[in-house]
Amino acid sequence: MKHQIARTAAAVVLGAATSLAAASECEQNFNVNGSFGSGRTYATEARVPDVTYLPALYRVRDKIQEQGLVVLAVQEKNGYIRAANAVTGGEGGTANAPLRVYVTPQDGGGVNVSLQFTIAGGQMTSKKSVMRYMCEIVDAAAAG
Repeated sequence: MKHQIARTAAAVVLGAATSLAAASECEQNFNVNGSFGSGRTYATEARVPDVTYLPALYRVRDKIQEQGLVVLAVQEKNGYIRAANAVTGGEGGTANAPLRVYVTPQDGGGVNVSLQFTIAGGQMTSKKSVMRYMCEIVDAAAAG
């Protein structure tokens, strides 16, 4: 019984460490291109070791939906997820800000999760919030 508890505790600690490492890599790789007038693209990627491809892909999809985005397509063959975030304008108009995600199997196991979120010119969002949401999506690949 003691050994089983120790193994379970070690697995929990290892899982948390894996998740934190992916989040850290996600934050380090986060970048923003563009301007307020022309629009901005937010992007990042991180490797998530020791996970199986399809379960990771669907955990990522589920996290995107949990965050309130509409998943438009999931392609198992190439790991592509296309989603949209509804944007409501000041005059009541609406638009969609696209999110593109690739979950790619890696040699030796694990996956790479890369994300790209684009907003149009004149739209604003918090860089810190986008990074947090994107890194939560990366973390979801590791959860399980």
